[in-house]
Amino acid sequence: MFSVTGSVSARISHFQAALQRKSFSHYREPFAEDLTFTQAVKKYPDRNALYAYMHHYLWHVAPAEIRDHRSYFSHRRRGFGEDAFHAMWWLLLREYRPRHALEIGVYRGQVTSLMGLIAKLCAFECDVHGISPFSPAADAVSKYLKRVDYLEDTLASNRRFGLSAPQFLKALSTDTIAVEYIRSRAWNVIYVDGNHDYEVALADYKVCRDALAQGGLLVMDDSSLHTDYSPAKFSFAGHPGPSRVVRELAFSELRFLGGVGHNNVFTNT
Repeated sequence: MFSVTGSVSARISHFQAALQRKSFSHYREPFAEDLTFTQAVKKYPDRNALYAYMHHYLWHVAPAEIRDHRSYFSHRRRGFGEDAFHAMWWLLLREYRPRHALEIGVYRGQVTSLMGLIAKLCAFECDVHGISPFSPAADAVSKYLKRVDYLEDTLASNRRFGLSAPQFLKALSTDTIAVEYIRSRAWNVIYVDGNHDYEVALADYKVCRDALAQGGLLVMDDSSLHTDYSPAKFSFAGHPGPSRVVRELAFSELRFLGGVGHNNVFTNT
């Protein structure tokens, strides 16, 4: 009886989330303007309003190529994340035009290929790098598909969008070779989306913080539990590990630029 009740509850919750997502996706005239990331944060200082703007932006303002990219990765669990994040990345990278970009925790290449696609559409040079085990290696809060060749799958996605292959290092972010790789240059943008356990998230944050170029961007995923973000039913506020790192360190050590859902964007200027 418990499993049947739980199954029904899950279906109801899924249905409610789908309805709310559809509602968020409706065209709304007040959101129908093309702002920079900086302008959007200034106009919508409330996290929930900013999230609604970003979600709307993807489906009604962003280039069709960005929507198609999100649709591709939404299908068959090719990628996680939320629609608003594609708009966030488009606005961020279009405004800041990073030369050197790095993602910690690539999974199947949604964000690394999105970075390459945005650079292509905006006509700026961006060498994209990623560090990942390219395996089903999980943590305390995540489980991943086992019968997937993660590296080949990621490379195939880049080919699908007509992009050159990013430079990938197959390793855990805490491996010595990975730490040295991160320290090997000054990065203009780093996306920390690796292991969610506190100790690993903390180590990733520290080494990435120190490897930022002046004025570089550090984007912390799954890290909004201790903020005033109230997620919609189809959204998610984050995990304890990254959220604790952001609360204890990032907000005091870096300059906060804005938060879109469970993504928080910082700079070191």
